[in-house]
Amino acid sequence: MLRAAAQRFRTHGFAGTSLDELAEATGLNRPSLYAAFGDKRALYLAALARTHDWLVETFRGLREARLPLRKVVRAVLRGGIDTYLGGEKGPSGCIAINTAVVEAVTDPEIRAALARILELEDEAIEAALAEAGSPCPRAHANVVTGVLHSLSVRARAGATREELEAILADCVDVVAGPAQS
Repeated sequence: MLRAAAQRFRTHGFAGTSLDELAEATGLNRPSLYAAFGDKRALYLAALARTHDWLVETFRGLREARLPLRKVVRAVLRGGIDTYLGGEKGPSGCIAINTAVVEAVTDPEIRAALARILELEDEAIEAALAEAGSPCPRAHANVVTGVLHSLSVRARAGATREELEAILADCVDVVAGPAQS
């Protein structure tokens, strides 16, 4: 249910998603949604918290895989591309990058939830890059997260998988050096 609500928010944004749409997506009627979450904003915050928890597990799996540097960068960015291109009606991007940034301007709780997601990405990617042998993991993590966020925006703007994969390849070369033949 929460996954379906998060997907609807990811596709249409917070303001662009009505309670009727959330009821349709989750299979719950409006009174049941209110009983479970209180209101649309609380459901949105729960969707952001779910996204945070999903990222924790995703990054844990990445670190446990103990991949070399090129593969770590590729895995992070390809995971983003796969997520961003999926959606109810086509590429939906990221709920944090494409929707929460809009609401964060005026809502301190959404801003805090967004900050937690960004902090998690920064720390987890830096740790994975450090373990994979990056000589400057913080700088490389900043590059990777910047590209990751750009991929989300570009996916929403209609970039093809091939275009996004080309950006991924360039980022891998910047962070890990050109592939050796």
